[in-house]
Amino acid sequence: MSSSEFVVDCHLHSHWPQRYPYLHPTGSRIDETNLAASPAGLFATLGKNGITHCLLIQPGAYAFDNRAMLDVIAVSKGTVKALAALPLDAPDEDFIDLKSRGVVGVRLSLITFDPHLFESDKMGAFLRRCQKHDFWVEVFAAAGAWPSIIPQLLRSEVKIIAEHVGWPMLAEGLNQAGFQALLQFGRTSSAVIKLSGGFRISWKEQPYEDVRPYAAELLDAFGVERCIWGSDWPFLNPDVGPAKRPMKIAPVEYRREADVLSSWVPSKEARRKILWDNPSRFFGFTGSAKLGELSVSF
Repeated sequence: MSSSEFVVDCHLHSHWPQRYPYLHPTGSRIDETNLAASPAGLFATLGKNGITHCLLIQPGAYAFDNRAMLDVIAVSKGTVKALAALPLDAPDEDFIDLKSRGVVGVRLSLITFDPHLFESDKMGAFLRRCQKHDFWVEVFAAAGAWPSIIPQLLRSEVKIIAEHVGWPMLAEGLNQAGFQALLQFGRTSSAVIKLSGGFRISWKEQPYEDVRPYAAELLDAFGVERCIWGSDWPFLNPDVGPAKRPMKIAPVEYRREADVLSSWVPSKEARRKILWDNPSRFFGFTGSAKLGELSVSF
């Protein structure tokens, strides 16, 4: 994956139904007996696979209850940060509180939470508050939605992350309007692209050769300095993607999923930037501690 001493997984989820019940009717979730996908399993999995830091992403099923992530951050000694979920009318005090607890931004999911988020008359003011508090805004949207939301994002001047290679429909090819709009966004803005979600998008087995051309185009448009990577652990509902696929999706293993990046980005120097230099610069990670060296209990 990388020869760097430090590696950041920038897309995974903290599920803790044993302590915090799910609140939203949609979004992936785990059974209370699934301890392997709970916070204890998170630390064990990342440590075993050489991941030293991570950026948690609020699962849609938890809506605006960020406690399952905040509890993990609290014991992580700076190795874990997060993108939270907030209602569009959240006051400044909520931003200040979350930032003090290791949250570096918010996730706006049009896929797993609300497809009409950007139609709200509250969105403009919300994005201005994100900009005021120096929050990243990660957008999970289908490729077809990007042309309509990019102008609003540009006006807001917030720091943007586009999730899961822009969630393209592979059957529509590289020239689909939404994907081309995202490429142009990458060329003309300071937005960041997340090279992730291959197992959800691809119609092939690892290393997802049909997604690689999309990753290559994004790498060129955004530049390696604005690319990050994420696993999407714990790989819930792997059959869920931009399009219904006819084949059975094989269970996803962390190590093999991490190794996909080596296929998409052959350069070791580029991978070092994607896996450590970029996320440490964007989110404030330092090398003072590593996930695998922590002694934690939940």
